[in-house]
This record gives sequence, structure tokens and C-alpha cells, in this order.
Amino acid sequence: MTTKATGPLPDQAAARFWFTKRLWPHVRVWILGLLPCPDLISRYRMRRTASKLVTVRTWPGMHATGAQASQLAMLRLLWLQRQTRRAVRGRHREAAIMLSRACVETLLLGLYCLRDPEAVARLHAANVKALGDAFEYFEDLDIVPADVIRQCAAKLGQPRPAPKVWRMAETVDNANGNTTARDIYHRLYMPLSNFTVHANGVTLMRHVNQDGRLSTRPSRSWNRRSPARVADAAAGLLAAALAQEARTPTGRLLRYAERHFERALMPVAVIGLGGLSGSGKKSLLLGIIKTARDLYDYLWHGRAAGDPLDVRTAFLREHFVEILDTEGLDLPPGTLDPFIDYVADKLARAVPEGNAQAYPE
Repeated sequence: MTTKATGPLPDQAAARFWFTKRLWPHVRVWILGLLPCPDLISRYRMRRTASKLVTVRTWPGMHATGAQASQLAMLRLLWLQRQTRRAVRGRHREAAIMLSRACVETLLLGLYCLRDPEAVARLHAANVKALGDAFEYFEDLDIVPADVIRQCAAKLGQPRPAPKVWRMAETVDNANGNTTARDIYHRLYMPLSNFTVHANGVTLMRHVNQDGRLSTRPSRSWNRRSPARVADAAAGLLAAALAQEARTPTGRLLRYAERHFERALMPVAVIGLGGLSGSGKKSLLLGIIKTARDLYDYLWHGRAAGDPLDVRTAFLREHFVEILDTEGLDLPPGTLDPFIDYVADKLARAVPEGNAQAYPE
């Protein structure tokens, strides 16, 4: 006796849910970023290991090495990690973001001290400059003549500006032969600086709602848990670098850092979706997802291959404008047209000719 199958065939089911499968990795990142991640035991082990890697007991002054300076950075990063988590628990969101940004900067500084032989000398020159700048106020008050201050500063050494964070990241990557430090700089340090820490037009506009009204509470620039994730990951990554320098196992520390880095959402993505609250905005988000699915269907399943280039480009441009929702942006008309035209033309030319496939129902 035979029975007739009533469910979809395997290839039909795969065709039906192809968009969900391709969207899932991106959705998974958001789920991990929003859900809690209990790690009390692993965090305790990481902090204990990191503390043991700080072997300097008395600071050697001018004879300090880069490895010893990186141990100082480790001590500061462990302290910043604790302060960041405290701010997150207390829901002090701006303070937590600023502390998290300080963690990223301290991480890059610690790695820089390990990789640049001249790091300690550069930091000392920056300390001399900072000291001279601090005493300039006494010159303004006519308490101490300017030449006296310069003579005192000359006894300490030649003043120089502190190394730029970008240069530190570049130096670390050149020494390691990868782009990890620059990725951290672009992904975290730059947006956290521009959207939260620096006093600029962007941080001021966070006090303007989408309807143009002013607000005493700035718009959200990051989600609640990401600052703690970044602080944990930064501490784990610097501890792994110190462990590698000390020729001790780094696997557990690297896994700890990677686990928390993958749960830290990009600030730019959070800012872009920060206004999607309320039923109207949720409907808009669903509409964007549907438009993206239609656009992907058009490209992936071969319908685009049968259209001329100009028709294909116009179709892509129209749908890409819907995805961007430029009407909700406070930008002059036509500002994003070059970007939209470039993306539409690039996608249109990337479609292989004569490769039409079955379009899923």
C-alpha cells in the first residue's frame, strides 16, 4: 500500500525558504546582541588570568619597555571594564558608551605598546607636552614667566603630540600582518567618538526628534548591552596579546573576546534602526524587508538576466530608494542620488547574462 505525500518536495521547500536562510545570519547577530549573555564564571577567569599577566611590581620609569607599558594598559582596561559594566547595570547609557569607547582606545594603546619599539618614547614626549600645556594657565595669570615654564619642560625632554589612535591601529596591523585593529577602529572607535563623545553637529542633532521637535533626552546611539560586550571583549583581546608575549596559552582568552565581540552590535546599525519604534515604524520595517526580498528574487533567480541593462538599472534604483526610505532622512533632495545610482548600476552589471532560472512562487 502506498500513500501520497502531501507536503512540499525538498527542493520546493528549499526554494520557498531561501530568503529566510540567507537573512538568518544577520538576524542572529541582532538576537545575540539584544539577549543577555551570562558569563560570570568565564569573566572571573579572564580577569584573574589578565591580572596574573601583569608582572610589573615597581615602575622602572624611563627604563620601561613597551611590554611593561602594555601591562599598565591592561590594569586600566580591567578597571574600565568594571566601570562600564556598572554603568550598564545602572542604565547610565551615555556614560556606559563613553566608558566603552575608552576601553577601545586603551585596547589599541596597549597593542600599540607591544608592537612599536618607540611607543614608550612617544608616550613620554606626549606626557611632557601635556605637562607644559597644563602649566600654560600659570603663564596666563602672570604667576610664572613663559620662559621659565619652557626651561622646566626642556629638562624633561622634547614635547611631542600624542600618537593618533588611527596611527596606533595602523602600526599594530602592520606588525601583525592583518587588519584587526583597523576593523575595531572603524567599527567601534569612530562611530562612538562621532555620535556620543565629541561635541559636534551630530551629537547636537541627537536632541532633535524626527518631527523636528527638540528633546532633553538624546536619541539612542547604541543598545544597552553592547558597551559591556565591547569592554569584555577588549579586556580579553589585550589579555590574549599579553599572553602571547609571555608565551602562555591564548585560546581561552581569544574565545572569550570573540564571543563578546560578535554580540556587540554596530553603533551605526543601531542608530539607523533607532527610530523604528511604534506600529507605523514597524510596518515600515516589514515593508523594507519585503522590498529587499523582491529585489533579491529579481537578481538571484534570473529574472534580471532577461531585461535590458537600462530596464534592469531602473528597476534596481526604484527598489533601492524604497529600502533607504530617504524621505525620512533630514537631507536635501538628491543628496544620495550618486550613491543610489552607483549601487543600482553596479548590481545591474553584476547579473550574468542568459542565466534565467525558475522564479519561486
